[in-house]
Amino acid sequence: MKNIDDFLLTNDVKVGELKKWLHDKDDASKEKIIKLIYHRFTNRYVKHLKKIDSGFLKMAVSCLMIETIESFKQGKKDTKGRGVGQKMFEDFFKTEEIYFPGFKDIHSEFYSSIRCGILHQAETTKAWRILKKDALLDKTNKTINATKFVSSLEKSLDKYIQDLKTQDFNSQIWKNAILKLVNICDNCNK
Repeated sequence: MKNIDDFLLTNDVKVGELKKWLHDKDDASKEKIIKLIYHRFTNRYVKHLKKIDSGFLKMAVSCLMIETIESFKQGKKDTKGRGVGQKMFEDFFKTEEIYFPGFKDIHSEFYSSIRCGILHQAETTKAWRILKKDALLDKTNKTINATKFVSSLEKSLDKYIQDLKTQDFNSQIWKNAILKLVNICDNCNK
């Protein structure tokens, strides 16, 4: 049986290496952890979002990425439970308002009609449409520009990574990221 520390988190980073970095908490470890987090987001989401032509698929992947970013920011093990997922979107759109203007006002409708509609029914609901043109958000016509949404999401990720770079391990952003990373390591165990 394979030891959990030998499981790969990326093509070249093992669980055991991440555990060591989390233990050491030095500058070299910090740099490696940031690189790991950035790698997870770029290789699982961002690089694929850039290749997807369908606005609908861009939004589906974007919703996965939002929940993941927010679970890192909050140190959440997962987004299960009544109301937890919706709260993640509410919190995300509040803190990322600079990149997603107007979305904090529609967070609940976005969650139910976009996120849940796409992920559970393979369609948006309540007359919302996903486009690849016009404004990022048009509340009146109930449209979201998926291309601009992805661009905003990339900016949000870049800001998160920059915040990690400028904060120390004792900051709340790092404490939360570490909680999430420990859980990721635990998920490699059977």
